[in-house]
Order: sequence, then C-alpha cells, then structure tokens
Amino acid sequence: MLPPLLTYALLLATGCLAMSEAVSGRARALLAAAGAIQVVLLVQWTLRADCLGAWCADGGGLLTWWLGPALLVLALGIAAVDGVRRRRPAEAPARSARPRA
Repeated sequence: MLPPLLTYALLLATGCLAMSEAVSGRARALLAAAGAIQVVLLVQWTLRADCLGAWCADGGGLLTWWLGPALLVLALGIAAVDGVRRRRPAEAPARSARPRA
C-alpha cells in the first residue's frame, strides 16, 4: 500500500513544482518528462494487472512502483537544487588583488 501512496504524492509534488515559477524552464521540462513517464508506467501496469485497484506483483510492478518513484525523486532533487540556485543572490564580484595604500 505504501508504494502507490508514495508514487501519487511524488506525482503531485512534481506537477506542482513543474507549474510553479520557482525553477527554470529546463527543470520544469525535466519534471514534466519524469511525471509523464511515471503516468505511462502506471497506465501500462493498470492495463496489464489482473487485479485492478489492489496490489499485484506482476512483471511490471518493480518498474512502476520502485523505478518510477526513484525517477521522480531524482527529478525533484535536481529541480530543488535549481530552485535554490535561482533564489540565491548573485555573488559579489571579486575584488582586485592589488593591495590598498
């Protein structure tokens, strides 16, 4: 029961962050791609599974419920780092190396 709940929470976080202005366009595209891949994996698993709405250990379960969320976490981590870098004020320019008189 935990993997589906985790997956849906990660999809929600990915979608919200992809629609926000907190990250760059490249990070938003990465989040959108990771979310789309996970949705495709979920749809494929649902169509192949014998028991809809319940946990079924079929051949695609590992890919859908473990690798998909790992991909979402990776995309969220990259986007979070990008968001922090964008929010950080620009570093002050380096001072000249000549000594003061």
